[in-house]
Amino acid sequence: MAQLPALKQGEKLPYVRKEEIIYYGKRYRIHNNYLTFGPGFLYSSLRNTSQKNLGIDFQFHIRWQHFQGGLMMSGEAFNSNNHIGAHIGYGYRKESKKKNLAAFIGPSYHNGVLTVIDSLKNVQPSYYSGFGVYGSLQAVIKLSYDFGLGGELFSDISARQSIFGLRMIAFFSSAYTGPKKTVNPNVRLESTQ
Repeated sequence: MAQLPALKQGEKLPYVRKEEIIYYGKRYRIHNNYLTFGPGFLYSSLRNTSQKNLGIDFQFHIRWQHFQGGLMMSGEAFNSNNHIGAHIGYGYRKESKKKNLAAFIGPSYHNGVLTVIDSLKNVQPSYYSGFGVYGSLQAVIKLSYDFGLGGELFSDISARQSIFGLRMIAFFSSAYTGPKKTVNPNVRLESTQ
């Protein structure tokens, strides 16, 4: 079976959905989706102290275009949440055998609660919600072609508040398709680097 031609400097091959690479005797899909999640810290303009946060994002593609959808929870502790946000985004992804770099931006929705002390010294909850703009930058070092660890800088800015944070993330890709012995005519190249 014929293989796809190797890439030349500056050349971009046409999109082939099932295009693969062989890496250390295993086949991996070039065009793949991935999941990231992990803990971190953030600063919110509504609060006096930094908050702990947990986030999960699913990054997927439609042909050459990359998208992200995710959720984030934050609070004074990992088990005490006072803010929940959801976002979708459009982005850029650069993947190699050893690293994955990505950037996304898009709309977000959030809701949360603040503790307010009234004039009688009573503690009252103050609920808020709204729309904003979410952006993130991801850098992952791969421990294998489809698993890695890294960091993510993120921000969620709205009329009500501004959030800036850093999260450690685990990277899980859907790239693995099987051992090398299975034949696929869409293999671009074989590499051991």
